[in-house]
Amino acid sequence: MRYSLMPALLISLFAISCNRCCEETTRFHDDGRAKPVVVIPSMIDTTSYDAPWSLSEEFTSMIVNQVSSSGEIFVFAKEDFPVSENPFSSDLSWMKKEFSSQEFVVFLELVEHEAVPATNGKKNFNPYEVSTNLEMSVRVRVIDLRGMQPKIVLQEMVRDSYFIPKTILPTDYTAAGWGTEEYRKTPMGIAHSQLAQEIANRISDYILLAKSR
Repeated sequence: MRYSLMPALLISLFAISCNRCCEETTRFHDDGRAKPVVVIPSMIDTTSYDAPWSLSEEFTSMIVNQVSSSGEIFVFAKEDFPVSENPFSSDLSWMKKEFSSQEFVVFLELVEHEAVPATNGKKNFNPYEVSTNLEMSVRVRVIDLRGMQPKIVLQEMVRDSYFIPKTILPTDYTAAGWGTEEYRKTPMGIAHSQLAQEIANRISDYILLAKSR
Protein backbone atom coordinates (compact mmCIF):
# COMPACT_ATOMS: atom_id res chain seq x y z
CA MET A 1 0.00 0.00 0.00
CA ARG A 2 2.79 2.41 0.90
CA TYR A 3 4.48 1.87 -2.47
CA SER A 4 1.37 3.17 -4.27
CA LEU A 5 1.96 6.55 -2.64
CA MET A 6 5.43 6.96 -4.15
CA PRO A 7 4.40 8.28 -7.62
CA ALA A 8 2.14 10.92 -6.07
CA LEU A 9 4.86 11.92 -3.61
CA LEU A 10 7.46 12.22 -6.38
CA ILE A 11 5.09 14.33 -8.48
CA SER A 12 4.46 16.67 -5.53
CA LEU A 13 8.18 17.05 -4.83
CA PHE A 14 8.85 17.70 -8.52
CA ALA A 15 6.12 20.40 -8.63
CA ILE A 16 7.53 22.13 -5.53
CA SER A 17 11.04 21.98 -7.00
CA CYS A 18 9.84 23.46 -10.31
CA ASN A 19 8.00 26.29 -8.57
CA ARG A 20 11.07 27.20 -6.53
CA CYS A 21 13.30 27.02 -9.60
CA CYS A 22 10.91 29.18 -11.60
CA GLU A 23 10.76 31.78 -8.82
CA GLU A 24 14.55 31.88 -8.51
CA THR A 25 15.04 32.31 -12.26
CA THR A 26 12.60 35.21 -12.41
CA ARG A 27 14.68 37.00 -9.80
CA PHE A 28 17.54 37.26 -12.30
CA HIS A 29 18.09 38.50 -15.84
CA ASP A 30 19.41 36.09 -18.46
CA ASP A 31 22.91 37.51 -17.97
CA GLY A 32 22.78 36.74 -14.23
CA ARG A 33 22.14 40.27 -12.97
CA ALA A 34 19.73 40.39 -10.02
CA LYS A 35 16.47 42.24 -10.47
CA PRO A 36 15.24 44.66 -7.79
CA VAL A 37 13.11 42.78 -5.24
CA VAL A 38 9.97 44.78 -4.52
CA VAL A 39 6.89 44.33 -2.36
CA ILE A 40 3.65 46.23 -2.98
CA PRO A 41 1.19 45.97 -0.06
CA SER A 42 -2.51 46.46 -0.74
CA MET A 43 -3.49 49.99 -1.68
CA ILE A 44 -5.10 52.01 1.11
CA ASP A 45 -8.50 53.36 0.06
CA THR A 46 -9.53 56.50 1.94
CA THR A 47 -12.28 57.48 -0.50
CA SER A 48 -15.98 56.97 0.06
CA TYR A 49 -16.67 55.79 -3.48
CA ASP A 50 -19.26 53.02 -3.53
CA ALA A 51 -18.32 50.27 -5.99
CA PRO A 52 -19.59 46.66 -6.10
CA TRP A 53 -15.99 45.46 -5.62
CA SER A 54 -12.86 46.60 -3.79
CA LEU A 55 -11.09 49.40 -5.65
CA SER A 56 -8.05 48.65 -3.48
CA GLU A 57 -7.88 45.06 -4.73
CA GLU A 58 -8.41 46.12 -8.33
CA PHE A 59 -5.73 48.81 -8.42
CA THR A 60 -3.24 46.74 -6.41
CA SER A 61 -3.68 43.77 -8.73
CA MET A 62 -3.30 45.86 -11.89
CA ILE A 63 -0.25 47.76 -10.66
CA VAL A 64 1.50 44.58 -9.42
CA ASN A 65 0.83 42.85 -12.76
CA GLN A 66 2.01 45.80 -14.82
CA VAL A 67 5.21 46.28 -12.80
CA SER A 68 5.93 42.54 -13.05
CA SER A 69 5.16 42.32 -16.76
CA SER A 70 8.08 44.59 -17.65
CA GLY A 71 10.45 41.75 -16.76
CA GLU A 72 12.82 44.22 -15.10
CA ILE A 73 11.55 43.97 -11.52
CA PHE A 74 10.78 40.99 -9.30
CA VAL A 75 7.62 41.66 -7.31
CA PHE A 76 7.58 39.48 -4.21
CA ALA A 77 4.65 37.10 -4.47
CA LYS A 78 2.41 37.03 -1.41
CA GLU A 79 -1.30 37.52 -0.90
CA ASP A 80 -1.01 40.54 1.34
CA PHE A 81 1.39 42.36 3.62
CA PRO A 82 -0.31 43.76 6.72
CA VAL A 83 1.03 47.22 7.52
CA SER A 84 0.89 48.05 11.22
CA GLU A 85 2.13 51.65 10.95
CA ASN A 86 1.25 54.72 8.91
CA PRO A 87 3.31 54.22 5.72
CA PHE A 88 3.09 57.90 4.80
CA SER A 89 4.35 59.34 8.09
CA SER A 90 7.86 60.73 8.61
CA ASP A 91 8.81 57.67 10.69
CA LEU A 92 10.50 55.10 8.44
CA SER A 93 12.32 53.18 11.18
CA TRP A 94 9.86 50.24 11.30
CA MET A 95 10.02 49.42 7.59
CA LYS A 96 13.25 47.41 7.47
CA LYS A 97 11.96 45.01 10.13
CA GLU A 98 8.51 44.69 8.59
CA PHE A 99 9.86 44.09 5.07
CA SER A 100 13.17 42.41 5.88
CA SER A 101 13.35 40.25 2.73
CA GLN A 102 12.82 43.02 0.17
CA GLU A 103 14.95 45.79 -1.32
CA PHE A 104 12.11 48.19 -2.02
CA VAL A 105 8.58 48.66 -0.72
CA VAL A 106 5.85 50.62 -2.52
CA PHE A 107 2.96 52.18 -0.62
CA LEU A 108 -0.20 53.34 -2.39
CA GLU A 109 -3.22 55.31 -1.21
CA LEU A 110 -6.33 56.09 -3.25
CA VAL A 111 -7.27 59.56 -1.99
CA GLU A 112 -9.71 60.67 -4.71
CA HIS A 113 -12.17 58.77 -6.90
CA GLU A 114 -15.17 60.87 -7.82
CA ALA A 115 -17.36 61.64 -10.82
CA VAL A 116 -17.76 65.41 -11.17
CA PRO A 117 -19.73 67.35 -13.80
CA ALA A 118 -17.65 68.41 -16.78
CA THR A 119 -19.36 71.82 -16.71
CA ASN A 120 -18.70 74.08 -13.73
CA GLY A 121 -21.48 75.26 -11.45
CA LYS A 122 -23.53 72.09 -11.03
CA LYS A 123 -23.65 70.79 -7.47
CA ASN A 124 -26.56 68.38 -7.51
CA PHE A 125 -26.61 66.46 -10.75
CA ASN A 126 -27.55 63.13 -12.27
CA PRO A 127 -24.35 61.59 -13.68
CA TYR A 128 -26.40 60.05 -16.49
CA GLU A 129 -27.75 63.44 -17.64
CA VAL A 130 -24.49 65.37 -17.93
CA SER A 131 -20.98 64.63 -19.11
CA THR A 132 -18.62 63.89 -16.23
CA ASN A 133 -14.95 63.61 -15.39
CA LEU A 134 -13.82 60.69 -13.28
CA GLU A 135 -11.28 62.44 -11.05
CA MET A 136 -8.70 60.11 -9.49
CA SER A 137 -5.67 60.69 -7.28
CA VAL A 138 -3.25 58.13 -5.84
CA ARG A 139 -0.50 58.87 -3.33
CA VAL A 140 2.66 56.91 -4.15
CA ARG A 141 5.66 56.34 -1.91
CA VAL A 142 8.65 54.17 -2.83
CA ILE A 143 11.13 53.29 -0.07
CA ASP A 144 14.66 51.95 -0.63
CA LEU A 145 15.41 49.41 2.13
CA ARG A 146 18.93 48.41 1.06
CA GLY A 147 20.91 50.83 3.24
CA MET A 148 21.29 51.12 6.98
CA GLN A 149 18.26 53.40 7.07
CA PRO A 150 15.17 53.35 4.80
CA LYS A 151 15.24 56.10 2.19
CA ILE A 152 12.43 57.69 0.16
CA VAL A 153 13.17 57.52 -3.58
CA LEU A 154 9.73 58.62 -4.82
CA GLN A 155 6.88 60.46 -3.16
CA GLU A 156 4.19 62.08 -5.24
CA MET A 157 0.50 62.34 -5.97
CA VAL A 158 -0.45 60.84 -9.33
CA ARG A 159 -3.63 62.41 -10.70
CA ASP A 160 -5.76 61.56 -13.68
CA SER A 161 -9.09 62.67 -15.11
CA TYR A 162 -11.14 60.57 -17.49
CA PHE A 163 -13.92 62.24 -19.52
CA ILE A 164 -17.21 60.34 -19.75
CA PRO A 165 -19.63 61.94 -22.25
CA LYS A 166 -23.32 61.84 -21.44
CA THR A 167 -23.95 60.20 -24.83
CA ILE A 168 -22.51 56.92 -23.50
CA LEU A 169 -25.16 54.58 -22.17
CA PRO A 170 -25.02 54.08 -18.38
CA THR A 171 -22.97 51.06 -17.30
CA ASP A 172 -24.39 48.53 -14.88
CA TYR A 173 -21.25 47.78 -12.88
CA THR A 174 -23.00 45.08 -10.86
CA ALA A 175 -23.15 43.06 -14.10
CA ALA A 176 -20.07 44.43 -15.88
CA GLY A 177 -17.81 44.86 -12.85
CA TRP A 178 -14.13 44.20 -12.31
CA GLY A 179 -13.25 40.64 -13.23
CA THR A 180 -15.66 40.38 -16.14
CA GLU A 181 -14.68 40.52 -19.81
CA GLU A 182 -17.03 43.47 -20.36
CA TYR A 183 -15.40 45.59 -17.65
CA ARG A 184 -12.25 46.29 -19.65
CA LYS A 185 -14.31 48.24 -22.22
CA THR A 186 -16.29 50.31 -19.72
CA PRO A 187 -15.36 53.93 -18.94
CA MET A 188 -14.22 53.02 -15.44
CA GLY A 189 -12.28 50.01 -16.67
CA ILE A 190 -10.41 52.12 -19.23
CA ALA A 191 -9.81 54.94 -16.74
CA HIS A 192 -8.45 52.60 -14.07
CA SER A 193 -6.21 50.80 -16.55
CA GLN A 194 -4.68 54.07 -17.74
CA LEU A 195 -4.05 55.32 -14.20
CA ALA A 196 -2.59 51.98 -13.07
CA GLN A 197 -0.23 51.96 -16.05
CA GLU A 198 0.96 55.48 -15.30
CA ILE A 199 1.61 54.58 -11.66
CA ALA A 200 3.39 51.34 -12.62
CA ASN A 201 5.64 53.25 -15.03
CA ARG A 202 6.58 55.77 -12.35
CA ILE A 203 7.32 53.04 -9.82
CA SER A 204 9.44 51.06 -12.29
CA ASP A 205 11.41 54.09 -13.48
CA TYR A 206 12.38 55.23 -9.99
CA ILE A 207 13.21 51.75 -8.68
CA LEU A 208 15.41 50.95 -11.68
CA LEU A 209 17.14 54.32 -11.33
CA ALA A 210 17.81 53.70 -7.63
CA LYS A 211 19.01 50.15 -8.32
CA SER A 212 21.52 51.38 -10.92
CA ARG A 213 23.26 53.68 -8.43
